[in-house]
Amino acid sequence: MSETPTTPAAETETAAWTPDRMVTRLGGDVALARQLAVLFVEECPRMLDQVRESLRGTDADVVRRAAHAFKGSVANFIETGPAATAFELECLGRDNRLENAPAIGARLEREVEALLVDLRRFAESA
Repeated sequence: MSETPTTPAAETETAAWTPDRMVTRLGGDVALARQLAVLFVEECPRMLDQVRESLRGTDADVVRRAAHAFKGSVANFIETGPAATAFELECLGRDNRLENAPAIGARLEREVEALLVDLRRFAESA
């Protein structure tokens, strides 16, 4: 039996990233947290394009791989919201059930945009 996400969609959309939580996870290293935020802000558009492109096709494994890679990157910042949504896409790809993938991809885009606003603000607050 395959693992499926257990976080309700409404909960993933309302979860917010906080710099304090991230800095704590990094042992209090604010400079490292800012550096990681800058790198993610720079790389995120490319990674999100890969997810977007995968959703235009019909190959479930391509969706799974793109969502998995994105989840790994975004999970450095937040374990809910976009990370949970990327996991949901990964599961759909793994289970070859892409019917709802475009709607979930749209939700991922909204969640990532909100996260990027926060990360840019944090990165520029040095």
